[in-house]
Amino acid sequence: MKPVRDLLKHSSVYMIGQILTRMASVLLLPFYTHVLTPADYGITAILDLLAALLSTFIAGGMISAVTRHHFDGDDKAHQDKVWWTGLTMVGTVCTIIAVPMLLGRQALSDLTLGPEVANGAWLYVLTIATMWFTVVGMILDAYLRVMKWSGVFVAISLGRLILNVSLNVWLIVGMKMGVEGLLLGNLVSTVLHTSVLMTVFVKSRGAFRTDSEIGRHMIRFATPLVVTALASMMMHEADRYFLRIWESMDEVGIYSLAHKIGFAVNTLCLLPFISIWHVAIYDIENMPDSRRVFSKMFGWFTAGLGILLLGASLTVHPILPMLTPDAYSESIELISVILLGFYVFGLSFMFEVPSLLTKNTRLMIPGSIAGLIVNVVANVLLIPVIGSWGAAWAGVLTYLTYSFTILYFNRRAMKLEYPWGRFAFSTTALIASYVAIRFGVFPHVNAWWQIAASVAVCAAWAVVLFGREGLDLLMERLRRTRESETELNAETTSVIAKVTAVEEMAGA
Repeated sequence: MKPVRDLLKHSSVYMIGQILTRMASVLLLPFYTHVLTPADYGITAILDLLAALLSTFIAGGMISAVTRHHFDGDDKAHQDKVWWTGLTMVGTVCTIIAVPMLLGRQALSDLTLGPEVANGAWLYVLTIATMWFTVVGMILDAYLRVMKWSGVFVAISLGRLILNVSLNVWLIVGMKMGVEGLLLGNLVSTVLHTSVLMTVFVKSRGAFRTDSEIGRHMIRFATPLVVTALASMMMHEADRYFLRIWESMDEVGIYSLAHKIGFAVNTLCLLPFISIWHVAIYDIENMPDSRRVFSKMFGWFTAGLGILLLGASLTVHPILPMLTPDAYSESIELISVILLGFYVFGLSFMFEVPSLLTKNTRLMIPGSIAGLIVNVVANVLLIPVIGSWGAAWAGVLTYLTYSFTILYFNRRAMKLEYPWGRFAFSTTALIASYVAIRFGVFPHVNAWWQIAASVAVCAAWAVVLFGREGLDLLMERLRRTRESETELNAETTSVIAKVTAVEEMAGA
């Protein structure tokens, strides 16, 4: 099962980079929350939302398109055309969108941030410039993943992280630039990061060449994914705008911190896997028992993701108060609901496999539309009543609708059997464990015992959910090792016999 081994190998490398990145984010959390007010956090959340929406709109579908078409041919000339065509189209579209935004930056600032943010137009200049280099870098990141250069990917990403953190600390504290310093540091580090990626790309690929026919095929493949990715991003982020309408910018900042922590944890758990999963599915497809492998991957994925998010939901309670001031204390309770939503959202990466394998990406659109409608309705109904909690629970309802609508329509392209019994048991058990530990244990013990209880319950569920399969995998590995040794001994005996026969003939 080489594709599965590659998945585990490269996911592990990506995981190292993600762990270091998220550790840096956690260690810097006290710094950012002490130098930036909740209102500052609200401003950065609105700017990040617009940049994320545009980045997803421009490059989200094209990343999957170039990845899919890369595997349509083995010859280098075809692959050169695929990557240069994809990169050219993304850069062109991004420029066409960025220029009008720069020209209308003041109106954009007044509409989204409010006229009370005096330097809003300049903040948008920094955000739009960062977005342009980010979009180009997204295609180049995808190139490294497809080539399975996980070590290079992580090394470059960590270099960017170190530079970004250093610049932000200097500009925010040393130069006292606040939100402007944060955005300027992001811009400089993004420019250098994309430049390094471009250097690697140019040196490893052939001469610049594009192909209009390949471009048309990629556009057809990418367009439904753009709709899906854009709707998905709006499902992730639009609640900040709804909170801005009905609540204060401080409330937006508090919720944004909770969402940022939840998103960071979810990214830490998901991104290493997803980074190679969208490459590995095409290798798994060629296996004779591919459907059985996809089924097993679903069981492993949901159990593993659930355990990780359970641990995060519990440990934020004793840890976050040590890192943030009291002004952000309301965000702690929100994180568990936000992580529950991300768990349900993660199912979509399993359910979308048939549409990607069959190139029928239009099957993703109904899920996006249904999820977006539920998101808007739920936010409008819940936020005026229960504020930030409404936004958090709206996310759970949104992702349930999104993921299972994708499942329903993708079964038309390819019917994969999932271990629903195991999924129902593990999900119910993990949620019940959270409720029991959070409300039955935490009120009676100190922070260190809370951390110990969190680790213990996650370890226990890891043994229960993976113990049997881990033992089976070990036994299978031992069996293959013994078979390899037997084959090697047989080949060695055969060679010795042939050499002996030759020597006897020579002696005769």
